[in-house]
Amino acid sequence: MNKLISEILENRKGLFLDEGLSLLRVSGEDKNKFLQGQLTNDIESLSKNEYLLASYCTHQGKVITNLQILRDDSDILILLQADLANIFIEKISKYILMSKVNFEINEHVRILSAIGAEAISIINKYGIEKRKSYKIIKGNKVYINMSSSRVAMCRCLLLEQNDLPQDIRSTKTCLIDLLSNIIRFNIENTEKYIPQVLSADELDTINYKKGCYTGQEVIARTHYLGNVKKHMYLVNIYSSKIKEKNIINNDGESVGEVIGKPYEYNNKLLTHCILRDNCNFNELYLGKDKVEVVAMEDKT
Repeated sequence: MNKLISEILENRKGLFLDEGLSLLRVSGEDKNKFLQGQLTNDIESLSKNEYLLASYCTHQGKVITNLQILRDDSDILILLQADLANIFIEKISKYILMSKVNFEINEHVRILSAIGAEAISIINKYGIEKRKSYKIIKGNKVYINMSSSRVAMCRCLLLEQNDLPQDIRSTKTCLIDLLSNIIRFNIENTEKYIPQVLSADELDTINYKKGCYTGQEVIARTHYLGNVKKHMYLVNIYSSKIKEKNIINNDGESVGEVIGKPYEYNNKLLTHCILRDNCNFNELYLGKDKVEVVAMEDKT
């Protein structure tokens, strides 16, 4: 495992309050049909014990925001980037028309994250050992297994207003999403990339067999032509600040750009970037700062 990530995991103990996410509740008798026609994944396959990841895209197939989707009795819960929540509601609401569907932001939710030993304890306690599984407790708490093949991770949703222990620290850049290769956009990078560039096939955010949805024509054509030549990568930047966005090689040629929100630790940064797949990963720089690509999942 990458040395920086090992150091972070060794020193990051306990629960963290994630202020970078919002929770939406989607209700109404037409919610399934409506979301099925708007999102990239198959909402009809959403179960009560395993979440889906999906994207909401423009008609040109560019990702506006990524979503984590769960089912709560008759309603649907959507986790998404907090600074994109109102944008998402505004854009998707234009297509509601006569459909009976309602989007509501939960203003009281507290979203906690745990990594390593703390995550393992929660996962075992609530019987969510299977990756991507979740359990709703008494209608007001949700425990989600977010683990990768190398790191135990979980997310806890407190749906009602609760007092939190004083030792819980807050963060707006959640390690769980970074280590899961789920992008949290810098706002200027929305509506810029198709899902396949943002690890859609790795994360299983697209169902290519479902019917039409916004952006489907471009996304499907890209899939079947197989012509994606750049992808998102987790990188370690040897600097405490991102001074520019453009990633270059030894010759000063642009080969990618930083697109994600960074996590700073010991004067180094973890963040997401877009890179050309054919570039030399051993010769990457952000200005004069070395950039190192981090592999988080074992390849089989």
